[in-house]
This record gives sequence, structure tokens and C-alpha cells, in this order.
Amino acid sequence: MNVHFPQDEISRAEAYNIVNANEQYIVPTSGDPIRGLIQDHIVSAALLTKRDTFLTKEEYQHLVYNACVSSSAPVYQRGMSSPKIGIVEDDLVFLSLPPTIWRPKPLWTGKQVITTVLNHITKGRPRFTMNKSGKVPGDYWGRNSGELDVLIQNNELVCGVVDKAQFGKYGLVHVVQELFGANVAGHLLSIFSRLFTGYLQMHGFTCGIADLLLIPQAEDGREKILEKSEKLGDKVHLQFLGGDQDRTDLLNLGEDIEKVLRNKGDAASARLDRLMSSALNRITSDVNNSIFPKGLLKSFPSNCLSLMTTSGAKGGLVNFTQISSLLGQQELEGKRVPRMISGKTLPCFPPWDTRARAGGFISDRFLTGLRPQEYYFHCMAGRDGLVDTAVKTSRSGYLQRCLIKNLECLKVYYDYTVRDSDGSIIQFHYGEDGVDVMKTSCLTQFDILATNQKLVIQRLGKHQFDELNCKSSSKERSSISENYTSDLPEALRFKAQDFINNLSKQKRQILELEDPSNFLNLMRLKYVTSLAQPGEPVGVIAGQSIGEPS
Repeated sequence: MNVHFPQDEISRAEAYNIVNANEQYIVPTSGDPIRGLIQDHIVSAALLTKRDTFLTKEEYQHLVYNACVSSSAPVYQRGMSSPKIGIVEDDLVFLSLPPTIWRPKPLWTGKQVITTVLNHITKGRPRFTMNKSGKVPGDYWGRNSGELDVLIQNNELVCGVVDKAQFGKYGLVHVVQELFGANVAGHLLSIFSRLFTGYLQMHGFTCGIADLLLIPQAEDGREKILEKSEKLGDKVHLQFLGGDQDRTDLLNLGEDIEKVLRNKGDAASARLDRLMSSALNRITSDVNNSIFPKGLLKSFPSNCLSLMTTSGAKGGLVNFTQISSLLGQQELEGKRVPRMISGKTLPCFPPWDTRARAGGFISDRFLTGLRPQEYYFHCMAGRDGLVDTAVKTSRSGYLQRCLIKNLECLKVYYDYTVRDSDGSIIQFHYGEDGVDVMKTSCLTQFDILATNQKLVIQRLGKHQFDELNCKSSSKERSSISENYTSDLPEALRFKAQDFINNLSKQKRQILELEDPSNFLNLMRLKYVTSLAQPGEPVGVIAGQSIGEPS
């Protein structure tokens, strides 16, 4: 009951300000975003915003209305008319953009849908500008396509494809959260969720066997490279022994290996593993480079599996290579498959076998199936991962409990020091700079702050900014204690000055940075508003931050 209906004012305040999902966009551990869209939404975003996506008037308006209408629901539920899409600016109207193509029929791009959404959520506020590299390599979209970087200029998505990177650190949603606040960012995520779901229902997305197949030339190239791995074992073992590389008598090679490994023990075994793994990793890389992305039967972005892995929607290149290329070297606890006392890795292999296959190198792939020995090695590696996870869970859980129990009394006091429960000073300044991690994500992203100065000032407080300007112009300083908390740390000030100095004269004029003191005052305001607040339970945050990753 206390969860659904908080009983006192403190509980209500916590529910409004802490439990509220919009306020949980940033992780206290590192300042990275934790909220975002995944899987189907990422695929849909990439498909919608790629350059050759065109929409009719009906499709464009349907997507915009479907995405944005529920965000205005509280307005028209009060008896007012429902939102409309038009070209007249009004609170209940989503401002439509003119089509990109007029003849033979009007067509809108997918990028214009994103622009319309951004105009809608920032209505009545200054427009923002940002630039962020995407996750998909630029050459995947074609040479000199210009789609690698997502550029938003005054709310308009000029170029680039929205993928996983735009929902990560310094991405589109993160910049919106920094410039407009947590509620607008949460609002944007909700709109994007509906938008991308709607577009995927229109477009469709299905992975098939054709996405996994290779062209004949790539198959032949793969076979030729893998043939090298058959002879690689003898070559590496000869290198390990330090003997003649052109040795033709290989019948006794196994016996020589046995003598060295039995005499020198684990050190020799580790060295042999390193040599073999290094050589086999080169083979694996050569195979993968010959296949991806040019060797696939269906090219990107029509290849659904390739689009899914490269855009960050689900899986990665490793999963794709295991399906279509090869599984590669299997490792147990960072080593190759260990030998038994008999010198065999499996009973079916000869003792002290020098072949790469006997040491756990799998040249097979899931597409065409694994041989029994390879399947067994792969299961060994999988079991090793499961056991490791199970063991780590209990140990790291107890470690985290101990840390939090010992650090739970540490908090920030009104003089910005970190103190114990008895008032003992642990740190004179929290984290040596006094800033709260959740407020400092963009503190060193000078390009974001410089290109959106009006928005930053509006959010942080124009009155405080004007006060700082007055103080800096009159060179007045009220007290030492005020300087202690309001002056920029030297390292941050030097970085900000370097950023301004490295800008061209034309760029400074565009960004209105002819007077560097204005930007430095903006940085001071940003720094002061980013300080950890008194009462912040920094000990618990530190304990949780150390324990959670493990």
C-alpha cells in the first residue's frame, strides 16, 4: 500500500522526484544515460531516417499524428478539440513541413518526420543544434554518403541516420535531456517509441536465410583462408620449439612438444597458447574481413541481419560471424582448451596433436553446422561462462553489501565537504571537484554548450548568468568561501579557453564567442549548478557504483 499510496509528505516527495522515471535518465555511477529505445525501435529508426525513405502525405501525417497525439491528450480531454496537423502554428496544431519532392507527387523524407517531432516538443523554446557520430560506419551507406554523422541544425535533421548511438551518451535524447530537461527527454522517448512502432508496422522487418548466405567468390575466399589454418599448427609449434622452420620430419614433433610442456609446465603451455591464439586470430580476422560487408549475398541495408547488428538493435558482429563465417578459437578461462594427462584434448584426437582444430579452433559455422568435436568444444566454452557468472554473483553481491554498509553514513555537508556520521571530514570537496555526476554529463562538451548557449542559460537561470556577468565585469568578489564554490576549477577553465582559442574567427562569430568571458561565465554557471547538493548520500552511491558492474 505504501508504494501505491505514499503515506507522508517525504514519501510523496520521493515518489514525485526520485521514483519518477524521467528523473532516472542518468546513471549515478558514471553519468551515462540508462533510458533509451532498443531492438525493433532502433531498426525502425534506421529504416525511417535513411536517405532513400520517402513518404506520401498520408503516411507522413499518419506517422506524426500517431506519434504525437497522445502527448497532447490532457489538453483535448478537457473538452477541447483534438490536435490537428497543419501549416498554421497553434498549440493544438503540429506544424507540418513542406515536401522535399513536389513532382510527380509530393513526398516527404523520414528525416522530416524527426524534424517535425523535434519542432513539436520544443515549441515555444529556442531551437537546438547538435552533431553526433552514428554507430553504423559511413561507408555502409555508400562512399561519401555523409550519413555517418547525425547533424541537427536548429531542430532540423540535416543528415545522418538515427541508430543506437543517438540513444546513448551525447546522443540526440541525451542532448535534449541536457538542454530541455528530463521531462522533455522522457516525452521525446515516448513519441519516438510510438513513431518507430508505427513505421515498422508500415514497413515490415524479417530476417531470412538469404540474409546469412555469401556470394560464391566470398565462399571460395573463405575456404582458401581456412586451408591455411590446417598447416598453421605445425608452423607455430616449430616456432614454439625454436627449431628449424623448414623441418620436414614432423612425425616426432608431438614428442618434442610433450617433452617441453612436461618439463616447463604452465609457463610453456601459456606461451604456446599465446602463439597459437595470435596466429589463429589473424586467420579469423582475414576470413571476416573478406566476408563483411561485401561478401554477403544481400547487401546492407536490405540485409536485415546486417542492419540489425550494425545499427546496434540486437546482437553484434560476433553473432553474425558465428552464423555466416566461423566460430573461431574457443577459450576456457582465457586459455585454449586444456589437454588431459594423456596429451589429448578429446579422446578422438591423437596425443599432443599440433593441429589448430585439436586446440579448440572451430572453422565451422552455424549456417552449415558443427562437427561433433567442435560442438563439444563450444559447449565447454558456454558452460565455462555460466559457471563463471554463477560464482561471481554471490561474491560480488557480498562485496557490494559490505561496501554499502561501511559507506552508508557518508554524505555531503553544507560546506561541500564529505563527512562521516560523527562529522569527521573524509573529503574537503566531493570527488575533488565537488560536482554531482548526474549533472555533469555535458560539462566538458563545450561544442554542445557553445552552440546552444541561449538554451543553457534559459535552463540554468538567466538571472544568475546576468549576475555572474556583472561580477566579472566589475571584478568584485564577495568572499573567499564564495570563490571556493563558484570559481571554475583550473583544469576546466584551461580546457574551455583552449576550446575558444582553437575556433576559427568565423566560427566564433557564428557562435557569438567574440568575448570569451561570456562563455567562461556560462561555464561557471554550469559548474555551480552542477555541484553536489548538501545531504547527497555519496557513500551509498560510491558503494553501489563499485559493486554493480561486477
